[in-house]
Amino acid sequence: MKKPIIEILLSSEKRKKVLLLLQDGPREMETLLRSLDTTRTALLPQLKILKESHLISQCGDTYESTTIGKLIVEDMISFLRTADVFGENCDYLGTHYIDFIPAYLLKKLPEIGSSKVINIDIPDIFSRDRGLFEKAVRSKYWMEATSILYPAFHEFYAEMLEHEIDISIIMTRDVYEKAKNDYYEHFKEIIDIKLISLYLYPENMEFASFIVTDECISFRLLTQEGAFDNKKMHICGPTASKWGKELFEYYRKRSRLIIDV
Repeated sequence: MKKPIIEILLSSEKRKKVLLLLQDGPREMETLLRSLDTTRTALLPQLKILKESHLISQCGDTYESTTIGKLIVEDMISFLRTADVFGENCDYLGTHYIDFIPAYLLKKLPEIGSSKVINIDIPDIFSRDRGLFEKAVRSKYWMEATSILYPAFHEFYAEMLEHEIDISIIMTRDVYEKAKNDYYEHFKEIIDIKLISLYLYPENMEFASFIVTDECISFRLLTQEGAFDNKKMHICGPTASKWGKELFEYYRKRSRLIIDV
């Protein structure tokens, strides 16, 4: 009795790697052996199972994916990317709220790059991310949506402007009111110089903050209980910035431009 396709795909690392290798085109046996760092004796039984399931075909010493195999592997690649992204940081993503990301962008999340969860030292919880600042200096823009007001926000943004960084910030009403009431002069100065685009988001944000630069996205998520903690997640990759801009634009469209205090 043949094994179900799902078992063939997931129960053997060698079979999975063979299918992924053949997705790019036919491969000779020697190429497969080198790529998989295995022996002919070990690989032949796995190839036999794949052939019997009509996922690959053989011509002499060359193997290639069948049409069925290619279609199945395309979906498998998407599944594996999703499993990698959510699996490697399952403890963080599983205990933090991510439903603020629109469904169409959430589906794209596995495609945008590698992610890393970072513990923030307690003294630095209300300090700016200097590493991300250096990335912004190189990229020349900083997009931020935040429900947190950092005490030294004025000095931080002033330093950015010295580097001619294009800054756009979306803030909640609570952040706006705190900045206006507790830091009026500094806040008014930022608005008056009109070198920073400030937006007011009318509803509660279900996250602490997210920041987009040309190289990375940085998230500070809320826990499932709605609490802040000392963790953040960075996602870096060639398409991370494009995805992050889409997320920022989603919230910007639902905000209004702040033109005075």
